[in-house]
Amino acid sequence: MSRALVIGAGVGGLTAAMKLAHQGWQVDLYEKLDVPGGRCGRVEAGGFTWDLGPTIMLMPFVFEQAFASVGRKLADYLTLTRCDPNYRVTFRDDSTITLTSELTRMRDELERLEPGSFERYLRFLAKGRDRHDTSLERFVTRHFDSLPQFLTPANLPHIFRIGAHQRLFSQVSKSFRDERLRQTMSFQTMYLGVSPFEAPAVFSLLPYTELAVGIWYPKGGMGAIPRALEKVCLELGVKLHYRREVRRVDVEQGRAAGVTLADGTRERADVVVCNADYPWAAKHLIDQAVSSRPELEKKRYTSSGYMLYLGVKRRYDELLHHNVYFGRDFEGSFRDIFEDLKVPDDPSFYVNAPAHTDPSMAPPGKDALYVLVPVPHRAPHLDWKVEGPKVRAKVFARLAELGLGSLERDVEVERVITPDDWEAQLNLERGSNFGLAQNMFQIGPFRPKVWDDRIGDLFYCGASVQPGTGVPTVMISADLCVSAIAQRASVKPAGRVGGGAPSAEVSLPAAARLEAQA
Repeated sequence: MSRALVIGAGVGGLTAAMKLAHQGWQVDLYEKLDVPGGRCGRVEAGGFTWDLGPTIMLMPFVFEQAFASVGRKLADYLTLTRCDPNYRVTFRDDSTITLTSELTRMRDELERLEPGSFERYLRFLAKGRDRHDTSLERFVTRHFDSLPQFLTPANLPHIFRIGAHQRLFSQVSKSFRDERLRQTMSFQTMYLGVSPFEAPAVFSLLPYTELAVGIWYPKGGMGAIPRALEKVCLELGVKLHYRREVRRVDVEQGRAAGVTLADGTRERADVVVCNADYPWAAKHLIDQAVSSRPELEKKRYTSSGYMLYLGVKRRYDELLHHNVYFGRDFEGSFRDIFEDLKVPDDPSFYVNAPAHTDPSMAPPGKDALYVLVPVPHRAPHLDWKVEGPKVRAKVFARLAELGLGSLERDVEVERVITPDDWEAQLNLERGSNFGLAQNMFQIGPFRPKVWDDRIGDLFYCGASVQPGTGVPTVMISADLCVSAIAQRASVKPAGRVGGGAPSAEVSLPAAARLEAQA
């Protein structure tokens, strides 16, 4: 059989492995950690469970399509619950707005802050839907090999219509006068690690997606998604090799011929798929004498995150499942993070309380609180042994001002992740949570391709290649990658194999999980 080797068990790598196995490839997946998920993994301690990175599931139809493409039903692997209300935003003057998909309640919330805003909100949603549908049809689900292919006469009108040439915050400001609503309808670009003052206006599709399609929660958290993909991979005969780190991609006569593992073992393959984040992989997995990428040093990178995972001894009913807290200087904080590479004096942050929807995430009567503070990616002048405790103190002080004064005393279990940890543990260049930024000149044809144009039979999927970052977008990236393999690989699979028993070549942690699911 033709052999495909996948590097990394993130959502992209697992999706690609699943699809390739379904097409008839013999697939081996190598992952340096002992569990799947990458950034979409879990943190577990003291009976508490937290998502490691993403906590919000958007665009569930993308997940449904991915599972359907290999003859599976998403509902057989994941149990989804719609979060309503979506979340509560608390501003620095302590005023709040609770976002919901229920129009009557949403009207009341909007009119309370800005009389007359509801009608403009409906127009804002309509424009967001147009951008959502057009983007998915013409841009997000397509790969662009070159700028001329992107700027075709057929595409140009749509590029202008979706606002790819305009800034998001300025466009949102045309729909709302109250600064609080402008912030509320634009901060979602931080799901992608990009400032709303830099992001293209097309990203107004994000609040539309939240409010019209909904925010969803998979039982067990977002970490349940890679585990569901892992289960399908095993059903299709994919061999999963955990705790097996790849040291380099082996290149022979101009094509990828396999990989060398950290222990020196060489594994040969007809095709190599790299799900390690592209900037890191280009620097560390590919011999620079074969193919150096100095242009990556000039690219813009996304923000990072200072993370607190708190297991607390009581349930905080004051919190919703999703909670957002803005600092004093909204625009200035983004300038601090993205331009000056410094931690804002009064940072905004997000608190996730999943046990309010899924009690299995914490022991009875307790809460598993996840705190994300957007901060700059790694820089020589930032010492996280110094900056981290200061950020932590500001978070607890702000929550105490809002009535959660006992929170710090209630903490039983605490885990912390800084930008240094994101780089060291998950191989994210500069500790950027989301990889390469998605500003105007790093989307579409300006973004790395899903195949290597210098090394044959080497392909990529993940957040830093086309179409971009975000869990559903990464799944689309895997689909584009597999399609590129079908078109460009020098070897083709013998034919669709179909099912197959779960592989025996799987780490003990994964085997134990499968046994628990049975």
